[in-house]
This record gives sequence, structure tokens and C-alpha cells, in this order.
Amino acid sequence: MTKTLAKAALFGAVASIPASKVKALSERRLQLAAEILWPLSEQQKKIVGADPTGHLENMPPAVLADRVARRLGYGPLDRARKLRIQNAIHYTFGAIFGTAYGALADAFPAATAGMGTAAGAGLYLASNGSTLPLLRIQAPPWRLPRAAFAWELTSHLLFGAVLELSRRGARRLP
Repeated sequence: MTKTLAKAALFGAVASIPASKVKALSERRLQLAAEILWPLSEQQKKIVGADPTGHLENMPPAVLADRVARRLGYGPLDRARKLRIQNAIHYTFGAIFGTAYGALADAFPAATAGMGTAAGAGLYLASNGSTLPLLRIQAPPWRLPRAAFAWELTSHLLFGAVLELSRRGARRLP
């Protein structure tokens, strides 16, 4: 049983790599699509997490990295360092979530509801929807511009779907 659970967790961790990559690559396109419906003003684009196209260094992981670096006496971080740390945070957080998801999906198949999109929604609620606002890194979803909320939530749903598809693919490998 333990060996099976560890293997399922490993499949989840491996599946998080393409899921994180697809999420990262989709965010700008999702932002542009959302802004067709709800255009952002230049002022709104400066809100943390609102503009991955023009203000990538103002995304929550970069802001978090800069705040921690400042508190530890190593900041402020320059843009290049913020972006490197942001990528490390995104992939590490994705791998941790993927590991937990892989184990949970194996033990409780209902966790894969909506082809993984329910897990993606849960990830959004646990991060952007609650933890980041509680840490005062990003405004809560109901205070963000509609376009920012729409593309962020959609990118997390996409992450969940790709995570599940990749997990299923990894399980079929010999």
C-alpha cells in the first residue's frame, strides 16, 4: 500500500511539470482574451497579479520573493532575480501540489472530478483566493479587475486538467 501511494505521488509530481509549463505559457493568452471582454486601465495593470504580459515582475511569487528578500536584508531584488525566483516558486509549488494530488487521486478517484479542473479550482482557492490575500500579497478575487480574476482562475483550471491528463499518461508508462 505504501509503495503504491509513493508511486502515485511520484506520478503526480512528474505530471506537474507539463501542467506548470502549460499554465505559464497560457497565462498571457488568457489575459489577452479576458481583456477583450473586460479591458484594464493602465492603473489596473499595476495591481499585483493583474498583468502577466506587461508587469511579470509584479506577479504574486515575484512580490513574495522580493518581500522575503527585503525582510532578510537581501532586497530589493532586481527584475531578473525576481523572475528566476518566481519560476522556481511556481514549479516547486506545482510539484508539491502535484505530489499531493497524485496520491489523493489514487486513493480517492473522486478527486479527479472534472478531469482535474476541480483540483485546479481548489488550488486557486487555496492560493490566490485565500492565502495570498491573507498575506496581503494580492487582493482577494472579488477586489481584482474581472479580467485578472478570469485569466487567473482559468489558468488554474487548465493546470488541473493538464495535471490529470499527464498523471493518467504517466500511469500508463511501464
